[in-house]
Amino acid sequence: MSTELVSQPPKRKPARVQVDPDEFTEDLPPQTGTVFNIWYNKWSGGGSQFTLVKAKYKLNVERDTGYTKADKLDRPYFCLFFAKGMCCKGKKCEYLHRVPTEEDVFPLTVDCFGREKFADFRDDMSGVGSFNTINKTLYIGGLVVKDDTQELLRNEFRKFGKIAKMNIISNKNCGFVTFKDEANAQFAKEAMMGQSLYGTDILNVKWAHEDPNPAAVKQRKRELELETQQVVKNLLEKSEAASKKQKLEMQHNNEPVVDVPDNEDDEQITTNTEVKQIEASKNTGIFNGSSLEFLKHVKRQPAKQTAAPLITGYESSDDE
Repeated sequence: MSTELVSQPPKRKPARVQVDPDEFTEDLPPQTGTVFNIWYNKWSGGGSQFTLVKAKYKLNVERDTGYTKADKLDRPYFCLFFAKGMCCKGKKCEYLHRVPTEEDVFPLTVDCFGREKFADFRDDMSGVGSFNTINKTLYIGGLVVKDDTQELLRNEFRKFGKIAKMNIISNKNCGFVTFKDEANAQFAKEAMMGQSLYGTDILNVKWAHEDPNPAAVKQRKRELELETQQVVKNLLEKSEAASKKQKLEMQHNNEPVVDVPDNEDDEQITTNTEVKQIEASKNTGIFNGSSLEFLKHVKRQPAKQTAAPLITGYESSDDE
């Protein structure tokens, strides 16, 4: 008897509850007006000064990642509260609790959380984004620039996907992080908003404006073409995989697999074969075999044509 151990893939763990529902408290902006607008989550009638609030919770990717109901229901969107580190549903959540990958492809009209995009970006470059532009670059404001700031910033953001490039502008206390995929930029924007690198600073994460440099415009156009090709390839691979999976399930359930004929000849052959199979099958209906043969014989006999009767008893008008 062999004692060799067969290596098996690690078993996925269920998503944990990040925040106890009884201890969860929603942060409301400080009162700067007279009426609170629940749709815009701000006070109206007062000052328009923006106040950045430090986030209470933070996502721990290694500890919080796990399967949820969305994995069984095959739902493609990610949990916004999971990205912020404050989901109180755990494995019962109906959205994905993991970081997006290259295989996660979304329509241009929605983001990775399933929120609908708009035609244009907001004036302050926050919010969901625009469906007319593929934006992979984030603006990071509120930085306290030190010697290790770039390393810390890279370590924080690379948890949410592959970084294409990163740049820090020391004299303006801001930086830019460009991801390889837009879905990772969307996820990182929500996950790092209001977070801190040193404990006293607060990061302001927004969408970056497009670089007007002609060289950057050409590079962005070339990257967009390559990304479009990759998206089409991924969609085709997903479609083929789903088709193979469906066929395997039908074979497993002993269901006949119906193949569509390529041309009319194949269709005619298939039809003739089906007719022969029906004729050769056992007759269990009202008529027995001899009765059916008799009916076929009668059907094949041509109908006797009866001559039309001659019309007599009328004289021609010429004889008058």
